Amino acid sequence: MMIKSISALAVIGLLTVPSLATAQETIKLKFHSSFGESPLNEAPRWWMDEVEKRTDGRVKFTRILGGALGKLTAAPENIKVGAFDMGNVSVVYNPGLFSLSNVVSLPFISDDPLVHAKAAHELHNTTTNDEFKAMGQKYLGPGMWTRIQMLSHEPIRTIDDLKKQKIRAHGGASELLKTLGITVYGIPWGELPAAAERKVVTAGIIGAPADAYAFGFGKIFKYWDQEDWFLFPLTYTMNQDSWDALPDDIKTVMEEVNEEMVVEGRKLMAAQEAKSGPGLASQVEIVKFEEMDKLIAARDQTWQNWVDARKAEGKDGQAVLDTFLALLDKHK
Repeated sequence: MMIKSISALAVIGLLTVPSLATAQETIKLKFHSSFGESPLNEAPRWWMDEVEKRTDGRVKFTRILGGALGKLTAAPENIKVGAFDMGNVSVVYNPGLFSLSNVVSLPFISDDPLVHAKAAHELHNTTTNDEFKAMGQKYLGPGMWTRIQMLSHEPIRTIDDLKKQKIRAHGGASELLKTLGITVYGIPWGELPAAAERKVVTAGIIGAPADAYAFGFGKIFKYWDQEDWFLFPLTYTMNQDSWDALPDDIKTVMEEVNEEMVVEGRKLMAAQEAKSGPGLASQVEIVKFEEMDKLIAARDQTWQNWVDARKAEGKDGQAVLDTFLALLDKHK
């Protein structure tokens, strides 16, 4: 499905990269998130607050929240051409651009979001950094990590139950369902509430509890399975030219905040989950999937399918997967 949005080229005349002639001038940078103010962009908003504070106001951010100037799928191109100086991109929604970086969304690869964020941060700064460079971007950090769990209109406890559903899924959950021979409905996040209400889809493997609660999915679906299918990232990047134009002392401050955001972003999301979990639980009935052993067996084949797909692209997916698994072990 093609998603139409206002392209970077349509807004570039209004949103130009600032001139950073001297270190004394106020440096004005534009941040964009395709979502309104929500848990999905809380970490980069914290990051901007910290940079403004630590530079004594020398850096000021214009915060553009919402999809009118570009959907999530358009974010990599919008940042690449400088329509926005920085923002959240999704390696999951843009796997063609970040096919190796997308290893972080493989299913059931980690059950600790903080460990996952630390490992992914190191991976993107090293092994897969060239994918961000190819898009004219400076990788900054993990803008947020959210748990991906299943909500549904009917209780789902077995593989047979899964096969009876029309399931919206993406990332590692989508790939695992395909391994099981289950059709996946790739409905964009913004269109999902209406599709779920009309039962165009009868289940969604989506951000939960924080995102599901914030966006009202507990009032649409009736059941909630709390297994983490995968951990979803919104990766924080900056236009490379905008980065290169910054004074060295400003870069130093930003790099410091980049490192702190790995832990702080997870703290913010954990706090959201602590508030949202009880709220979502009050709206739905919690069910438990009873055939996790079968999902784990499909997980292993799904990982191999991912490696084979990268090999077909001429890329060493096995080496990247091995590296990521080693980093997960390192950061435990």
